[in-house]
Amino acid sequence: MERLKVFDANYTYLRDECREKVHREGLWHETFHCWLLDEKFVYIQKRSVVKKDFPGLFDITAAGHILSTEIVADGIREVEEELGIDVDLSKLHSKGVVQDSIELLNFIDREFANVFLYESTLAASDISLQLEEVESVHVVERRDLIQLFLSEVLTVTCSNIHDGTTVVISLTDFVPHERMYFEQVALFMR
Repeated sequence: MERLKVFDANYTYLRDECREKVHREGLWHETFHCWLLDEKFVYIQKRSVVKKDFPGLFDITAAGHILSTEIVADGIREVEEELGIDVDLSKLHSKGVVQDSIELLNFIDREFANVFLYESTLAASDISLQLEEVESVHVVERRDLIQLFLSEVLTVTCSNIHDGTTVVISLTDFVPHERMYFEQVALFMR
C-alpha cells in the first residue's frame, strides 16, 4: 500500500497517509511532473487505456506520486519506469511547485506538483514504454502547445513518435489539470 506525505494548503507537512485516503478525502500531497522537450518539440504521453485514473488521455511526459519515504528528486524514477529513459540530471531543470487540484466524484486530487523540464531529443528507439502506464508518446511543436495551454488556439496536431500517425487534440483530450496549471507550464516552456 502506497503511503504519501500529507500537507496543509501552505505546503506544511502534517503526516503520512495511504494513497486511497489521500484521494478520497482530497488531502494535499506531492507529485513529480517532468515535461521532456527540445528546442522545437514537447513530448507528451497518452495514458494507457487500462489506467485506473484518466485512461486514454494525454498528459505530462512522465509524472507520479512522491512516496512518503522519498524526496522530490526521487520522482525521476517515473521517467525511467514509464519511458525506460536513463535521465541525465544535468539536463533536468526544476521550475518550482504549482498547486493543482482535480475534483471528480469519489476522487479529489490535490497536488503540490514539483514541475521539471528535461531538455533532450529522443528517437522512438530511445523509449521503452511501460505499457500498463503509457500507451504511446507523441511530439507536439513547443510553440503550439504553449498556445494551447494559454488558450490562444483550440487545437494542436501531435505525432506518435513510434508510428508517425498524427492526431489533432484539444485541452479536453488532456488529463483535466486546472487552467492555472496549464498556464504556468506554458510560461515555463517559453
